[in-house]
Amino acid sequence: MCIRDRVNSIKHKVIKCGFLAELNEDICDKLVQVGSFTSKKRGEYLAVQGQPHSRMSLIISGQVSVKISANGESLKVAKLKSGDVVGEMSIIDPKKASATARIISSDAELWQINGEDFNNFLLADREGGFEIMRELAKMLCKRLRTYNERMLHSMYDERNHYLEQDY
Repeated sequence: MCIRDRVNSIKHKVIKCGFLAELNEDICDKLVQVGSFTSKKRGEYLAVQGQPHSRMSLIISGQVSVKISANGESLKVAKLKSGDVVGEMSIIDPKKASATARIISSDAELWQINGEDFNNFLLADREGGFEIMRELAKMLCKRLRTYNERMLHSMYDERNHYLEQDY
């Protein structure tokens, strides 16, 4: 398969992948052209907690582990797969990475866009930009609800643990 055919095949996968699948195809196609496709190998980092980061990655294939660290301990917060996004916070609110994201499958295909290109796209196509931001907001809301639910379960389990103890 020639490079152009491979890029078109990957581009087609991206348009049907994750939050992009919910977008108008024209908007999606324009956005995909602004970003770039890349392949990563097992063990490569997409972001490192505490380090500058300004790139969003849409996972086309492969798996990514997301961990947060504090006081010498590491906690896995997510295992991402095809259709998931990592680094979206960094292009919306450019700060240091809040977590470490690392490829855990043998390899991964990604579509990536940096913060500057993303913002320029949003400014150039305000209608498309609104659609994209709405889909990203939905995705972030879903994650927040999931994490809130996990936190509630964890708190409830902890409380029950203490209530079940004999004194």
